[in-house]
This record gives sequence, structure tokens and C-alpha cells, in this order.
Amino acid sequence: MKNLYIILSAVFIFSCQRKKENSEIITIESDQIQRNKIIHDTITSDQLDKIKIIQKTFQEVYPVTLKETIDNFKRDQNPDNEIAIWLDMSSAYENYLKSQTNNLDLTKKQEVFKLLLSRSMMPSNEAILNSELKILDENEANKVLSFYTESPKPIKVYQK
Repeated sequence: MKNLYIILSAVFIFSCQRKKENSEIITIESDQIQRNKIIHDTITSDQLDKIKIIQKTFQEVYPVTLKETIDNFKRDQNPDNEIAIWLDMSSAYENYLKSQTNNLDLTKKQEVFKLLLSRSMMPSNEAILNSELKILDENEANKVLSFYTESPKPIKVYQK
């Protein structure tokens, strides 16, 4: 679980901007990423409504407060793009859960979330490898990912 929270912190809490398609993609350790300052002092009511959906959807698997979630989006270069990505993840997560005949335990839900988070940044095959799945097998992982149809949007992290 510690690795999950490190990944989530690196992706969600730390400010970043999605990479352009032609940019070089590299992997860095999460401890090398520094949290950005708040870039946007305010958010719109439309953004707030969407952020509430995201926070509520992932509350169980990523327990941060609504205030923290809002602050995290205020640190993004383009909050609307990030909100759209997280809404896509939220929709895929909820649709996968609805497709299950049994209730999933928290550990499996966390793995589903981690997989979707990885998928938002990379192609499905890489997301499966990157997520180091312990509960989901490849068939089940592909089923999860079938609900997320957006193009991968790697994160751009500025190095000093």
C-alpha cells in the first residue's frame, strides 16, 4: 500500500502538466518531485461540482478531503484538463464496479484504482506492467481497462 500512496502522491498531489505527444517520456522517482504552489486561486462552480464527483468516487481508495482535492487541482497548470482525466477515470472505475456481481474488497478496489491511474498516463499493456498487480489477473485487468477509452496522457514534470 505504501507504493500506491507514493504513486498517488506523485500523480495527484504534486503539480504537473500533461506531456505533449512528441515529448520524451522518462521515469523518475516520486521523491524527486516537489509539490508546486497553488497556481489558480479560485475554481469555478462547474469545476467544483466535477471535483466533488471525483473526490466522492475515490474517497474509499484514495482518502483525501474535498479541500485537499480542490487544492491539488488548483496546483495544476490546466485544471480543466486534469479534471477531465480524473472524471474519465471515475467513470471507468464506477462502470467496472457496476459490472461485478460480487462486492469487491478494499484491496481489490485500490488495485483497480491504481491500474486506472496508470492507464490514464500510458497504454494498457504498460499500465498493467507498471501497476505490479497482485490481485487482478491479466484478463481481469483488461476488463477494468476496457472501461477507460481515453488516450494516455503522460505527466510532464519540470526538472530544475
